[in-house]
Amino acid sequence: MRDTVVRGVGMTPFGRFEDTSLKDLSAQAINQAFDDAGVTFADVQAVYFGNVAAGVMYGQHSIRGETVTHYMGAGPIAVNNVENACASGGNAFHLGWSAVAGGQYDTVLVVGSEKLYSSDKQRSFQAFMGGMDVDHQDFGEGAGVSRSPFIDRYAKVAAYLMDDRGVTPEAFAEVASKAHFNGSLNPLAQRRTPRSAEEILAARHVLGPLTVLMCSPVGDGAAAAVITSAPAVRDSRDVSILASQLRSLPADAHGPSDSHEYSAAAAFEQAGLSPGDMDFAELHDATSPGEIVSWAESGLCPPGDEMAWAMDGHTRIDGRMPVNPSGGLVARGHPIGATGVAQVFEAVQQLRGKAGSRQVDGARRAFLQCGGGLIKGSTAVSSAHILGV
Repeated sequence: MRDTVVRGVGMTPFGRFEDTSLKDLSAQAINQAFDDAGVTFADVQAVYFGNVAAGVMYGQHSIRGETVTHYMGAGPIAVNNVENACASGGNAFHLGWSAVAGGQYDTVLVVGSEKLYSSDKQRSFQAFMGGMDVDHQDFGEGAGVSRSPFIDRYAKVAAYLMDDRGVTPEAFAEVASKAHFNGSLNPLAQRRTPRSAEEILAARHVLGPLTVLMCSPVGDGAAAAVITSAPAVRDSRDVSILASQLRSLPADAHGPSDSHEYSAAAAFEQAGLSPGDMDFAELHDATSPGEIVSWAESGLCPPGDEMAWAMDGHTRIDGRMPVNPSGGLVARGHPIGATGVAQVFEAVQQLRGKAGSRQVDGARRAFLQCGGGLIKGSTAVSSAHILGV
């Protein structure tokens, strides 16, 4: 396999942009990535386009990526459409890396883009429902009507953490407070107001111990990355892709997010590194309990230490293992097809030392993990990447 690098990245603000099309959001991120990498469509041999909801939200099925590249004036380029629930962007990045590392292409473009917000909440919730095994949709009253059906799953994750690991609602609020603080430092984040743990606990109740400020908002956005084979002489922009893996839920799954365990273990093995070698992480935190369970399932946090990590600032930007300096899904936002590529954007900024007031000191290696979908209450698919300089 050839060495590969991320040469350029781009990202739009995340938020509610009802008057901006998927094509325009995508083009903004792509043009930024091209400018950053110093390339154009003429240099790109393939596109990997991650999107989940365009079919449900406005009827664009099948050729989502092609509609964007045609709109932008690209030539007869190979466009690959990738749909894999919330892991779609991470899956697209994995496929782009595979194609370059395997020698099929020298330069590819990876895009994650989503138009998910609608004043008709039922439409957004319908898009979420499509990410679940239709034979195992066991929800409580109001799921898919007044709240995302995934909230029911995360309420169970919260109960698991409380019953088995001794984590308290106050710990969930501390982790959410960290996310909102980090988001306030990120000019592209959907939520940019710092929130105290007390404010988060007092916010509107959703389900179980979850309040609205512990849950990721519904929104729109796009992110893009240019992947190339590593040059003999590195450019200062280049960030190495040390590992890229994708794993699905095994039939003998156990626990709330089992595919995370497999993708993380595969990525660390591929890179020849351990969780302790990472300087920071961007993890899937559709809710704050979701972030906490990901700490342990990715191997970063020893099982049983979750409560201590939550309460002692372990995962803050200046902590011993910073997690989600971008604000994560809870604050940066979660336009689901864009999330995995947004993690790449944040990691590249951090590893270049260009993250401004949210910069992790001495950042040299980053672990990224994004999960998606549900089968019998467990995460159906998980991507994991390790980037470094």
